[in-house]
Amino acid sequence: MDATALLRRSLLAEWQCRTAALWMKTSRDRKWRLILHAEEEQAACSEAAALVPPDELATRFASYGDPLPTASAERYRVLPYEAGTCLSFALPQDAQAMLVTLAPPACFSPERLDYLWLLLRLLIAEARIVAKNEEVAKLTEGIRSITSTLELEHVIRNLIQNALSVIPAADAGLLHLYDPATERLVPKAAVGFHESVIQRFRLRVGESIAGKVFQDGQARLYRTQAEVSAGMHDISPENYRYLDEAKELAQLHGLLCVPLSIGAQRIGVLVLHQFHQDQYFLEDDLRMLQGFADQTAIALENARLFAETKAALHETARLTEQLQAKHNDLVKRTEIHETFKRHALKNGGVERIVREMGKMLGRPVLLADWLEQRVIPAGQLPASWDELALLFAERHSPVYIRARSRGEAADDRAFLCPLFNGTVFLGALVIPGGAPPLSDLERITVEQGSAVLTLDLVKKQSLSSVLYKRAHDFFQELLDSSEAALPEWAQSFGLSGTAEYQVIYACLLGLSDLHKLEANIHRLVADWKRAFAGREVLTYGFHHHVTMLLDLSRGLPDASWMARLQAFCEEWERRGDGRIAVGIGGRYKGIASIAKSWEEAKKAVRYLLNRGQGGVVRFSELGVNRLIANQSAEEIRAFVEEVFQPLWAQKAKRPELEKTLLVYMACNQSAREAADRLHIHINTLYQRLRKIEELLGVDLRQPGDVLKLQLACYLRQQ
Repeated sequence: MDATALLRRSLLAEWQCRTAALWMKTSRDRKWRLILHAEEEQAACSEAAALVPPDELATRFASYGDPLPTASAERYRVLPYEAGTCLSFALPQDAQAMLVTLAPPACFSPERLDYLWLLLRLLIAEARIVAKNEEVAKLTEGIRSITSTLELEHVIRNLIQNALSVIPAADAGLLHLYDPATERLVPKAAVGFHESVIQRFRLRVGESIAGKVFQDGQARLYRTQAEVSAGMHDISPENYRYLDEAKELAQLHGLLCVPLSIGAQRIGVLVLHQFHQDQYFLEDDLRMLQGFADQTAIALENARLFAETKAALHETARLTEQLQAKHNDLVKRTEIHETFKRHALKNGGVERIVREMGKMLGRPVLLADWLEQRVIPAGQLPASWDELALLFAERHSPVYIRARSRGEAADDRAFLCPLFNGTVFLGALVIPGGAPPLSDLERITVEQGSAVLTLDLVKKQSLSSVLYKRAHDFFQELLDSSEAALPEWAQSFGLSGTAEYQVIYACLLGLSDLHKLEANIHRLVADWKRAFAGREVLTYGFHHHVTMLLDLSRGLPDASWMARLQAFCEEWERRGDGRIAVGIGGRYKGIASIAKSWEEAKKAVRYLLNRGQGGVVRFSELGVNRLIANQSAEEIRAFVEEVFQPLWAQKAKRPELEKTLLVYMACNQSAREAADRLHIHINTLYQRLRKIEELLGVDLRQPGDVLKLQLACYLRQQ
């Protein structure tokens, strides 16, 4: 049986009190609390109404002094009043009790009063035991929640609610954590506050109560509204507004605040508030709250360690996956590389490698050979050769493009992987069609296949260079052979003594990159062989020259040749590959005349180079320029300046003399025609001609002087 039941039985059954009321007030209580109201069934309601509360009794007994005894002087007092008896008790730890009954004072002997005093002490002890048990239960629950789950928000909210349960004077709680980025205390969890509003609440270090506790690490207790207001005197207006919106501060009557620390480092504060409770905060409450704060700090540290461990595990798993993926890639690359290497060692050529790549991918694959301008296997490219060159002029990485087929409205995607030898563009692998994007394995296949194809194309180019060297040596030996040895050459290399031969000679200009020069030589040779197939006997490149020997026995219109060669030169310059100067020698019958045609082709090229020009020129069309084909531009300029210098010296006075001479020579020395073109009288023309003869020291009646002036005028107008 508990103390309350003993009190009821003693008052009603043993001491014959028809009705009684017990009030109690501890150091925590702001007001008296009714602990027990006992009455018999036959007691009248008017009897219960006669029981007066302690505050009214204190007023009635004011004339007799304080009706409450002090624990140090006495245990109890018996105070009679008109309705019955009032008993006041002094209990340990500043607790007080008052029993009011309608029984007369004679019912309460000293033994009974001592017994009542002991029962009241037992009642207080039982209440304390219950409170301590609840505290232990909540602390145990907090420890269990810390170890049972790592959901930080759930754990913290439970800890705050447990603190509110065991500290009866509190009815709201708030956890602040320090944010180094903003240098503010930020709400992490709140109970009893308006959530959306309190999240805008930000305290500086040292601001208000929580800021000071975080700053110095000293816990603080405030028992009255005045104390709380004084502690919050320096809060900013903005923070005060947010806090007041979250919970009306006019009702704040008490506050507890303790620091949160991990080791020596403070990480935040835990605050409990009293808005509606009629009790005081005690020092025991502060110690209890510090225990919950320590548990909260442990939860936060566990969460941090768990987050770090989880992140480390995720990173380890991610790295493991990457390593496994790289390992798998290396295995796949090795397998694919071995496959391509076997095909390369079999010397099957690029056709076989491209065909094998198509089988491995399960998609059609094309090789656009840029050097030879051909597609392997034969097919339609999604872009022109010029577009390919422009697309990969700066980029060396694969790319998806959209290609519109002729006569179709829909666009098709195509994957292009360029092939480079250093800076030299060799071609591109093309996977046409609107198929899904390449998978990782397919990309590995394309990469490995591209590398093998690049090596094969470079090998082919190197082999071509060797063959070009042999062709050059053969051609030079042919040119240097004696007339007696020519029939033997004709028989060895299929040359006919009765066929007509012609030499075309080209020089590539403006390429300083030797690798690009070699690639362009190879491409030019391939273009010419394809264009003049069936007629070319020998085509090769050597250094920055290309030589082609044609057999014209089948016949081909000269205009068609010129058009083709001119188109090559224009296309070359349009691509940005530099310039080409092409010279065409004469067409002659027999093997012995090949050397003559070759010399003429070289002179035609030299004529273009001396003038810094590109294009195509026939030696037969040079005319008088044959005489000066070997002259440099500087020598020609010096000759023209030497002839015209006397006229230029008089230019400020007689600017018309040079023009007169140029027009006179252009009219084939016809005085009448020249005077008409110049719009002058014929006598004026004769006067100017005599002045020109005088200044230049020539005689227009002498053929040699006339030839000199005609040549100078011709070169002056070039």
